[in-house]
Amino acid sequence: MAGNLTEELQAHLQATLNCLELCTALETQSSEPCVRQGLGSLVDDLQESVSVLAGQLRQRGVAPGKYELDRRSKARVHEMLMRRSPAEQLLAIRDSLASLAAGYVAYLPADEAGHVAPAWLASLSAQAQRMLEGWDEQRRAVKAAKF
Repeated sequence: MAGNLTEELQAHLQATLNCLELCTALETQSSEPCVRQGLGSLVDDLQESVSVLAGQLRQRGVAPGKYELDRRSKARVHEMLMRRSPAEQLLAIRDSLASLAAGYVAYLPADEAGHVAPAWLASLSAQAQRMLEGWDEQRRAVKAAKF
């Protein structure tokens, strides 16, 4: 994240909602129990992130309720469900999680005033990194089970 913290929070909330929708859609579609379980955990973690981001925006006077899946992301989810192989779907989730983690890393260790990042932001960054690492582990387990 770079620039104005409120604008960055809004962009990150949108990106998190987009990732959440992708995970939810693929969880619903997947027939693999281990994939569904992994996606269920991601959905829970992403919902927690959305809650924290929305709370921070509310504290800054921004109504977070206006955010929903954007048109580009709706098209991406549709494409993932209709045209992509399961391996590509898992990789798309990984790319989305990597983007979320990178967004936090780009903003840390300083906020807009140049101070040390608040604990909630550091916590979201750590959570995003854990989700990414957990998903990488999940993908390896699925790959190993298939071959």
